[in-house]
Amino acid sequence: MKVTTRIETIFAHAVAMDNRGMKNMIHCIGSNIFIVNFDYSMMLRFSLRKSETVFASPISFNANDYESPDFTWSEKDGEIIFHTQAKEYERKKICRGNATGPNATEIRKTYHRLKHEGEESPLLFNLSNECCGLLDEELSHVEISAEDSTLILRQRNVYTGTMVEVSKKDDGLISVDQLPKSMGPFAMRTQDFLSLFLIHRSLVFIPTEDFILVKDQKEDFDGVISLCRYDMIINLHDDGKERDHGRQEQKARPGESSIDRPAETAARFHRTNKQEG
Repeated sequence: MKVTTRIETIFAHAVAMDNRGMKNMIHCIGSNIFIVNFDYSMMLRFSLRKSETVFASPISFNANDYESPDFTWSEKDGEIIFHTQAKEYERKKICRGNATGPNATEIRKTYHRLKHEGEESPLLFNLSNECCGLLDEELSHVEISAEDSTLILRQRNVYTGTMVEVSKKDDGLISVDQLPKSMGPFAMRTQDFLSLFLIHRSLVFIPTEDFILVKDQKEDFDGVISLCRYDMIINLHDDGKERDHGRQEQKARPGESSIDRPAETAARFHRTNKQEG
């Protein structure tokens, strides 16, 4: 099988996300390509166009293994082989498929359930990639809220007290956003947020209680991103070890939620598949 330039761009997108510190799996099934990160807190879907050949059988592989748009897949052995040629030589990179974790069929089933749930939300807001250059990549999270029906993006440095705040300028035009007077705050990991705009100029975000559904205008891309429970009173009484761009490991006090919950997200994903399977 030799994929089109667009599909190669999608695969390259998953690789670029891996290079930003996010380990991802690529699942190809029918007319869909899913990119799923290691803790299942983000699932992105790219829909193939009518001119593109669908995948005859499900294919799953680690994004870091991707090497060439020319590859073969053995459903029997669960192997994907990437072919590369250089003059009189030919290289084969033989990789195992998704040996552990949910397969492509399970990913697709869960994704469609979450997408349907997200589309029932009455809220939405639009963002363009111009906001990305105003955010600090070194700060771990982007806090999203609405104040007086205006969308606010905030980042906090818990050590210095510095706060980055990004909002849309009032240009006098009628906003297409559908926001309540007050919303949130809730948070996304900064790298998750920025990765959405690697190949998209503008996106529509639909927030729900537990996740955000994101779409592009052409309707050939959408995604489900788990929200972090953002504790506004951050507990700094920890063991002093730094991680994730200078953010210290936090211990959630009883009755408070921690800033990340990948384990909870993964558990929910597996529970869903067990129930639906």
